[in-house]
Amino acid sequence: MAGRNVLANAQSQFNRVHHKLGSSPLINWILGVSSLFFWGCASVIQIQTSEYLAMGAQTRVANVSWGVLLQPWLMITGQAPIGFATAWLYGWVVELITLIFALALSVAVAKISVANPKLGRGFLYCGLLLLALNSYADYSSSPGTSPLVQFLIALAVGMMAVCGLPLSIGLIEHGFQEL
Repeated sequence: MAGRNVLANAQSQFNRVHHKLGSSPLINWILGVSSLFFWGCASVIQIQTSEYLAMGAQTRVANVSWGVLLQPWLMITGQAPIGFATAWLYGWVVELITLIFALALSVAVAKISVANPKLGRGFLYCGLLLLALNSYADYSSSPGTSPLVQFLIALAVGMMAVCGLPLSIGLIEHGFQEL
């Protein structure tokens, strides 16, 4: 009986401390800003891997190329090299669809379905196909010495690219709510 009370007391104390940590605005803000930064990194890497897939390149990502963020501007102003413009556009469209699936899928499908219900279902299925291809692009362009390591890298990058933005917004928002 005494052992149960000690265990229950320890568990209760752990829950109180854990709740305090999870409710700390500073911790939530640090984690939220960190998630936002790594979401940006993962998104840039995913755009790169999608471009590699579109170009048929057997290249592995070696760094986060922040210059990718200039690509939409270069395409709009007509400065994009003709040999890369389609691959750049593909990478950005896949990233946009990834964000739509992560943040606003139900709204997107509902709005598209107003025009044509088949188009809404088509967007859903084609988007899933593009996300699966994007996952393959992440896997095939990931560094690593074994398929397991490549899979784990692709999984981490994919999860952060899909979940990082809503996660960071939620953590930062929760930090302000705890003030």
